[in-house]
Parts: sequence; C-alpha cells; structure tokens
Amino acid sequence: MSMSYRIHAIKVSTKREIRSTLYGVGIYVILALIFLISSYVFVNSTLRSVADAGIQALTNPITSPLFVSVGLAATYLGLCSSLSISRDRDLGTMEVLFYGPVDSISYVLGKYFHQLLAYLVILVFSLINFYAISVVTNVGFSIDILGIMFLSIFLTSCMVSFGILLSVSTRRVIVSVVLFLALVLFFLVFSMVHTWIMSIAGQNLTPTMVYVRVILDNANNFIKWISPVDYFIRGMNAVFRRDPGGYALSILSSLIYSLVLLALSVGMFQRKGVRR
Repeated sequence: MSMSYRIHAIKVSTKREIRSTLYGVGIYVILALIFLISSYVFVNSTLRSVADAGIQALTNPITSPLFVSVGLAATYLGLCSSLSISRDRDLGTMEVLFYGPVDSISYVLGKYFHQLLAYLVILVFSLINFYAISVVTNVGFSIDILGIMFLSIFLTSCMVSFGILLSVSTRRVIVSVVLFLALVLFFLVFSMVHTWIMSIAGQNLTPTMVYVRVILDNANNFIKWISPVDYFIRGMNAVFRRDPGGYALSILSSLIYSLVLLALSVGMFQRKGVRR
C-alpha cells in the first residue's frame, strides 16, 4: 500500500472512532469518576492535613490527585486499547475493514491515534478541573502541574501501545481485558513493594530479607523497561527534582517504548491475520 493511501486510512479510522467516542457517554462517565476519585484524594491528603495541622507550606499540593487522575485515565484508555482489536476480530469487523484500503500498519496506528486523541480530550477537562480546584481552594497551581500533564501524554502512549500489543496477541476480548488488568496491577504492586523493600535500612534487614532485596532489585532492572507505569514514575521524579535532562530522557524513552510495542503489534498482527 502506498504511503498516501495508508495516511488517508489512518485519518479516516481515527476520525471515525474519535467521533464515536465523543458522541458516546462512556468517556464522560469515566471523566466524572476520575474527578470524583481525585477530589477525594485531594480532600484526604491536602485539605485534611491543613484542617488538622493548620497552615502548611506545600510544594505541589495538587500533585497526588493529579497523579491519580492521569493514571486512571491512561489505564482506562490502555484497557480500551487492549480490547479494541480482539473485539473487532471476534465480531468479524476486521475482515470487513480489510476489504477496503486498510493494512496492518494503518489499522494499528488508527487505533493508537484514536486513544491518544481521546486522552487529549480528557487532558483538557482535567486542566480545567484542577485549575478550578486551585481557584476555589486557593491552592497554588504551579508550573510543575503543566509539566506533569504534558508528561502524562507519553504515559498514555505507553499504556495504549501496551494495550494494543496485548489485544493483538489474544483473540478473545475477556482474555485481553484480564491480561491487561493483571499485568498493570502486577507492575503497580511490584513497584510499591520494591520501593518499600529498598527503603528499609540495612541494619534492620534479616538474612532472608537481604536475599529478597537482591532478587527484587534484579527483577526491577528488567521490569522497569517493560512496565508502562515505570516510564511515567521516572518522569515524575525528574519533575520533582527539576531535572530537565531526566524529563527529556523520560519522554524520549516513552516514545521509543511506544514505537517498539507498535512495531511488535504490527508484526504479530500480520502473522495472526484478520480471521477469527
């Protein structure tokens, strides 16, 4: 297929799917839930601390609810990606699409750009929501917030490409969804456990804990390159440290991660074919 036909197919596919998303109620229900959850986190972290302890000097008081908000949004869109291709194959829609000027590259990229555009919509509403919170509560809206929001686009890119790879790998919707949720949950739990174990002082470690620590640290050297969550965490740390080099490296590594997973998705898609 020529490049012009491929680009046209990507545009048509992306436009059709984003229109369907914007006209549906699903994305707005998710937005409402995300804002409710992030507001609850904000009340229980910052506002409750101020109510209990009085005036406090906080560097980034909106960081925690913002992290929850963008994390939930990226996970939701990754979940949508994980079921999109397997659902099309399961319903037979994919075979119909491939009778037209569509190939594996245009099909996979159409799914990818659709989810990124959906996230940009979520990001605009999130920016409005957190700015309104900062005005109502008189809590500062720092430049770090904008840096985290921009970085979250690349977190979403990692999540979406990860979900697409899982969707291509499986033929049933339920398998894609369960596999995606299980892996994301595993990555989150592993990251928290690894951080906790590594924070324990050396004199407090038992011999068994020393072995566990070594095993977890070695496993982390591998998992940090395949976990979509880890890319965003590294970028968040760079924002807090005011490290432009680390921030740029996080964005670059997220882009490479997404490209590699999309390339794997296209290759696997070509091998599996479009039939159920």
